[in-house]
Amino acid sequence: MNDAVMFFFKKKFHVVIVCTANRTRSAYFAGYLNHCIQQYWPGALKRIKITSAGTKAVSGGRVNDVVALIARKQGFSLRQHLSTPVSTALMKRADLILVMEQEHKDYILENYPFTKEKLFRLMEYGWQGEDSMSSLNVPDPTGKDADDFKAFIETARVEADRLINELVHREVL
Repeated sequence: MNDAVMFFFKKKFHVVIVCTANRTRSAYFAGYLNHCIQQYWPGALKRIKITSAGTKAVSGGRVNDVVALIARKQGFSLRQHLSTPVSTALMKRADLILVMEQEHKDYILENYPFTKEKLFRLMEYGWQGEDSMSSLNVPDPTGKDADDFKAFIETARVEADRLINELVHREVL
């Protein structure tokens, strides 16, 4: 096969973002990441696919109202998002799995041991810092106050920038 044909059939790099219910953290982060890539590297969406799932998700749940409103104010929509449970098929298709907490990582490793080489907490992927590993969890703001949501949104912004830079460095984008 020639190079042009091989390029045409090349699989997109598939990133799966995971939290618990797939209605707040992973839904927002995947949407925000897609929004950033579309805004600043529109051609990159031909090479990468970003989806989300939850370790305890119920299929078809709507996104958290607070993050839906925040997303809308930031110029993207989560209206079409429906929660998706983690599954064997999804874990096999993923090239990179990024979870919000150690609990999610433990669950996936226990149920899908084949993911070991492609599974990271969001804040540990490519991390070179000195922070303790426990501080690398992304706390769930669901049911909490506005300050918790603000902290989550700021973490998401910083981590999206860091993740995009890491994916550029690894020549995924």
